[in-house]
This record gives sequence, C-alpha cells and structure tokens, in this order.
Amino acid sequence: MGMRIALAILALVLGSLPATAQSERVVALVVSVGDGTARADAVQTQLQLMGAETLRADGPNNAQLRSIVTRFAREAADSRATFVYLDAPAVNFEGRTFVLPKGATLKNPTDIFTQGIPIQAFARSSAQAEQGGAVAMMVAGQPGELPDALTVTDRAPESVPGSAAVLVAAVDAFEPLLAIVETAATQEEIELGAMLKQMSSQAGVTVSDIPRIPILLRIGTPPPAPARVDTAATTAPAIALPEAPATPSAPETASGEQSEPQETLEELTLLEQSISRAAKRSIQRKLRDLGHYKGLVDGIFGPQTRDAIKTFQTSRSEEPTGLLNRQQQLDLIS
Repeated sequence: MGMRIALAILALVLGSLPATAQSERVVALVVSVGDGTARADAVQTQLQLMGAETLRADGPNNAQLRSIVTRFAREAADSRATFVYLDAPAVNFEGRTFVLPKGATLKNPTDIFTQGIPIQAFARSSAQAEQGGAVAMMVAGQPGELPDALTVTDRAPESVPGSAAVLVAAVDAFEPLLAIVETAATQEEIELGAMLKQMSSQAGVTVSDIPRIPILLRIGTPPPAPARVDTAATTAPAIALPEAPATPSAPETASGEQSEPQETLEELTLLEQSISRAAKRSIQRKLRDLGHYKGLVDGIFGPQTRDAIKTFQTSRSEEPTGLLNRQQQLDLIS
C-alpha cells in the first residue's frame, strides 16, 4: 500500500511540471533511401548540434514513408521551425517532383501516384511550424529504367504558396553543402534563409525560394531554466514522499543501513502511465542533454526512448530495464 501511495504522489508532482513552450522546439526529419545513410548520418549530427529534435527513417517503404510524413506534420505544428533532409531517388512527372521510397517500381508513368511521395507533401508539412522551415533534397540512387514522361529530378520545383522552400542538389554537391551546415552549427544564431542562400550558390544546387521572413533554427544561448525543485515546491508545498517507516520490511545492506525496496516492473509501468506527457518530454530532454537520446522530444516513450533509458541506467551501474524507477525519474526531472 505504501509503495502505491508513493507512486501516486510522485505522479502528481511530475504531472504538475510545466510543458516546454511551443515556440522553443526545432524539429527535423532525416530520410535516406539507398546508399545515402552515411550522408544522412552526417546531416543528422549537425542538426542535433543545433538543438533540433530529429525524426529519422532509413530505407522506408511507401507506407512507412507516408506514415512518417504524417507524424512529422503533427510535430511540425508544435514547433518553432523545421528542417527536412531527404537523400533518395526523385523523378518528375507533369511538372511535379516525387520522392521514391524503397521498393518503388515504375512500369507506367501513373504508377508514380501510388508509389511516389510528392515533395510538396514534405514542404507543406515543414511549413506547419510557427516560423516555417525548408526541405533539402540530395537526389541520389538510380530509380532504374523510367517509363516515358518520367525524368530524373535535377532541379528544385517551382515555389508553391503555403509550402516551405525546397532545395535540390546533386550528390557531388554534398561536401560543400555539409561544410555550410557545419559552419552554421557553430554559430550562436542560425537563420535558415541565410543558410539556404549560401547553399544555392554552390554548383549543382537550386532552390525554389528563399524565405522572406526569418526562420531561426537557433536563437542564441537560451536563458537558464528555473530550478525544477522550486517549481514543484510552489505547486505542491505540502506533498512529501513517505519516509522509511512506511516500508519497515526493506532489506538491509552490508553496512546495516536500510536499502530502498525495488519496485516491480508492474509498479514501474503504473508509474510511467501516471505521469504527464510534459514530464515525459522533460525526461527525454534530459536524456538528450546527457547524450543518451537522439529522437524527438515528443513525450512518447518508444523504442528509442527505451534504449536511451537503458543506456542511462547502465551508466549508473543499475539494472537496464528500460523503465525508470522513482529515484531515476527524479534525477532526470531535477
């Protein structure tokens, strides 16, 4: 009984923590199809150095890529700015550019409508952010023999109102483009339009448009956040965790001191289900700051978060269960 009361109290304290302001998030999507994994890795690393939360997909098929675009659109709507990096084959049909997922086979021109994803789907999703975003595509890989009326993409599409700018580059231009991104990642303020303008000056690179309003991937050094302990104390001053007498049967350590009882996996699962999504985002953010997590700070504990928790637990010489106990949660929230 005492354990369940403690879990409920901790859930209340964690649930009272404020969510991060929407305008502070920068979300990136990185997709590679074919032999572009290493290039995508390099771009993702720089985006993470900029502070972006990254959603990554390697070799997605048609259904998977469509699902990823849908999820990215939701995350973009809850962010300040976005950036999309695509490293995949792409073709043009009737003035439109389509990205080809893994396994695409085009026997007729109209197959592109069921097997390709319009690049404007990425551009519209990217534009959902508060300030907007951009799509950068490295046209890589060979789509195979193409039916008449389909051509390999070699330049950016026309600008479309309500969509983010689209940059298209040949693989040969990757190194100079990466150098521009690496330089930007060292700057205190990163303005996306200025970065796109530099990129478009390189050989083999075209861009549909340069954003007319500033899109900031980084806004200087953020002010120090208020101490979490102060927030919790203000929100729930009368709440305290049960003291040692609540668990008199706890085993003793070799030194004779009473050790904290271990929660069961069922109790840990119950605790996790009880805390708010804002608290889960705080945990993911701290795991990212510690270098354990590289995914989206979305408050969803998926496989990437589980792996990050296990790495965190291993770093503390604790059992890597993938489920945080009470002390571990408090250490990541504080």
